[in-house]
Amino acid sequence: QVQVKKNRIKIGRPGYKCFKTIDGATGQKCLIFEINYSEIEAGLQPRHRFMSAFEQKIEAKDDRFQYLLFAAEPYETIGFKIPNLQVDKGEGKFETSWDKDDKVFKLKLHFVLEDKSKAAAS
Repeated sequence: QVQVKKNRIKIGRPGYKCFKTIDGATGQKCLIFEINYSEIEAGLQPRHRFMSAFEQKIEAKDDRFQYLLFAAEPYETIGFKIPNLQVDKGEGKFETSWDKDDKVFKLKLHFVLEDKSKAAAS
């Protein structure tokens, strides 16, 4: 079965808020993204993915950064340039949620703490 991709008109970028924090208990750097998709198509849920600096074609390649992309029809895909650090996927360290009523997608991530001996060597 072949699935036909529909050409949809994009309505612009969604509203968003970004927060940078440090976890008081662990000292880990944390990023929180809140993306408002007030006009999202019925039955859809936003998606996210990480993209390396070498995949993107907009800016000069810089291995110190990676990109976090968010997508939902009929909005344009938006991306955020974040540090190219390892993301902690442990329990409670990487969370996503979709509020169907308020139409807000939230993503919270923590970066793995750098080993102090490695940081001093570089």
